Amino acid sequence: MRQRGIALVIALATVLVVSGIGTLLFLRTLGEIRHSGQDQGIVQTLMLARGAANAGGTFLSTTARDRLSVIVRATASTTDCWAYGGSNNCQTGGQPDPVAVAQALATVATQFQTQVDNYLCPNGAPRNLSPSGLNATVTLRVHFTPSACGQSLPPNTRLAEGRFVEGAPRGVGSGASQTYVLPFVMVAEARLGPYRRNIVLQGEYRFTVGRASFARWALFTNVHTLPNGTDVWFTDRTLFDGPVHTNSHFRFYRQPWFGGEVTSAGCTNPGDSSCSGQTRPGAYFYGVNGGNLVRASDMQPSASAPSYTNTYGTHAPQFTAGVDWGAPFIPLPQNNQEQKGAAQAAGLYFQRTITSLRLSRKCVNETTGLEVPCSLSLPVGVTKYQYIEVTYCANRNCTDTNTETYRYGEDRKLYQKVGQGQNASWQVVQRQGSEVYFNGVIFTDGAIQSLKGPDRTGPNDPNTAGPALAEFAQITVAASGTIQIAGDLKYETPPCSGVPTRNPDGTVTPATCDNLTARNVLGVYSQDGDVLIDESAPRDLHIHASLMSAKGVVAVENYNTIPEKGSVYLIGGIIEKYYGAFGTFNAQTGRNSTGYGRAFTYDRRFLQGVAPPFFPTTGQDQVIGVAVFSYGQREQVY
Repeated sequence: MRQRGIALVIALATVLVVSGIGTLLFLRTLGEIRHSGQDQGIVQTLMLARGAANAGGTFLSTTARDRLSVIVRATASTTDCWAYGGSNNCQTGGQPDPVAVAQALATVATQFQTQVDNYLCPNGAPRNLSPSGLNATVTLRVHFTPSACGQSLPPNTRLAEGRFVEGAPRGVGSGASQTYVLPFVMVAEARLGPYRRNIVLQGEYRFTVGRASFARWALFTNVHTLPNGTDVWFTDRTLFDGPVHTNSHFRFYRQPWFGGEVTSAGCTNPGDSSCSGQTRPGAYFYGVNGGNLVRASDMQPSASAPSYTNTYGTHAPQFTAGVDWGAPFIPLPQNNQEQKGAAQAAGLYFQRTITSLRLSRKCVNETTGLEVPCSLSLPVGVTKYQYIEVTYCANRNCTDTNTETYRYGEDRKLYQKVGQGQNASWQVVQRQGSEVYFNGVIFTDGAIQSLKGPDRTGPNDPNTAGPALAEFAQITVAASGTIQIAGDLKYETPPCSGVPTRNPDGTVTPATCDNLTARNVLGVYSQDGDVLIDESAPRDLHIHASLMSAKGVVAVENYNTIPEKGSVYLIGGIIEKYYGAFGTFNAQTGRNSTGYGRAFTYDRRFLQGVAPPFFPTTGQDQVIGVAVFSYGQREQVY
């Protein structure tokens, strides 16, 4: 009996233990289920808050930038050397007064805050950014001032003062851009049932402003078609490693590559000074949407990385530096009065057509007056000069011509050759009783029938052509009429080497630009005519310049009838009203049939504010780029 009693006690104890364990397990399971539900709610609100913060970054890069651009046009100085900060420290390498900058940017921040609030909190009520169908509240506010959407800064946060980042002081004829900072605090909040998540992100909103020189673009078109209206498609062979802009719409076939920002104003009918049609942000993709425009809002999978696959292949342009389908319309210049005035003041001005303009770098023994080789280290008594030889029409019918030769050295003092042969001498050019220090502008009211540098010693070898521009030379060749380039135009010290190259795996290796301190720079600008590569130009032509036609094209003369002539190796950029043709292409052989191919390398100095002297600018300050940097983020669960 006793043993049976002990067994019964043990059995009852076992039941109690097992029952207790089961109860504990049950209670723990209930707790985990409850906790799991809480975790799910927390994660959902976190994802919603993070999504709002991401949307805030997109907003700052797009809509906010456009609203800031309007403010900049109204507040930035167009007369001081600094857009914000006055006219102190305007020497090369100077920076604006930090206090003056902070005061000026405080005004910008106040006006900008109003515009940002109007969008994020219309009528004072925060927009609900929650996805449709989800019973959640997701809000966003961005502080550029201590108050945003009627709310104060979050605890333990503060806004620093606006400041200058980089850029050169602007002077007459300068196209330098300048970058400034507006610090911000972004607050993204999500609520879902009892759960609430708050993300506070601090950062800097960097914006670049300036009377940007047109030279800053690798490619700029007002209308992105040929002059006859033929569509122009960017293809796999398209490799641009600098900023590209059109006031109309781009067309994409397969996978063109862009190493700089791509911007489009989306105008259906670009006029000379503004958009004469509708503004419809978007682009064309080969065989997509029935050949009609694909609006940016409808692009798949996103407007920043559109991709479409059809029977013609995959059409997915590679925007390595971003794309903006709603960029501002940028009118081309309506006249060349600034360049003409500069040439008359301290440049070279000609009323009639120039039949020949040759630029060359030469080194001269000052004792003998003879040209000598330009060695890396010049011997004592040898001076390096920039030579300019001009032949122009002496009468209206151009039955007679005159030839004048000029030169200048590092100090820019301009000399003219007087006399011939042994009687020749160099006299300082004087105007109004003062010596002329060349400002770099060569201008004619007519056309320029031949522009080139030194001839090649080997007709088919561009390496045998000497430099057109000395290392210190900065020149803009401008004409009212057409300019024809008849030979190589090379820098003594090029900023870049090579060209962007498509690799077998489809990636692109950009050109090497490791000499960005090079000083020599050339601009070629026609106001009312074209900039044409002459049909007689040599094979594999090398041009180091920014080429611009305000009313026409930059193209190859008779591109579709002349023989195949290799490629045009350009270091610089092209700005034109219409897209200019260089040659015709045989899709079966993969080679050009006529004219030249394009081997273009963007001169990255142009992004740093370098520009040819008195090269046309956009005429007013505007935001030409923004970047959003975050340097602190915290998350809070409520």
